[in-house]
Amino acid sequence: MYYKPKFGEEMEIINAAPSELEIHHCLEMLLPKLQVKIDKWYNQHAKQSLTVGKTFLSESAPPILRVEQGRVYWKLIKESRSEFGGASSTVYGFIRRADGAILRAATWKKPETRTKSAIRGYITEEFCEDYFTSHGVVYAI
Repeated sequence: MYYKPKFGEEMEIINAAPSELEIHHCLEMLLPKLQVKIDKWYNQHAKQSLTVGKTFLSESAPPILRVEQGRVYWKLIKESRSEFGGASSTVYGFIRRADGAILRAATWKKPETRTKSAIRGYITEEFCEDYFTSHGVVYAI
């Protein structure tokens, strides 16, 4: 049952959008879950034996997920390190700071926003880690 206002009576409009503080908290809670997902994949698929002459290509530890803050988006970056100190970085995904929307990466600098289903989900949802794989944001919902 819902409340129906009488003639001339105004209904109170409630803003149900999450605040920037709530979105930031959700991001802090999401990052360890994503790191566990990356570590689990790395431990299952990492080569146990090293081939002589090709050790410079092997990673010595699981990739680390870090966040860079921009004006509009948070950029999630997955950084891999090799045994010899080299590092390579890939964009894991983007999160819009205004509403917590999860977006795939189109390039290093910007997310994919031109498709009909550009938003994969929101980090304020209960099971938002399901929108991510060990390599990045899911391709399609």
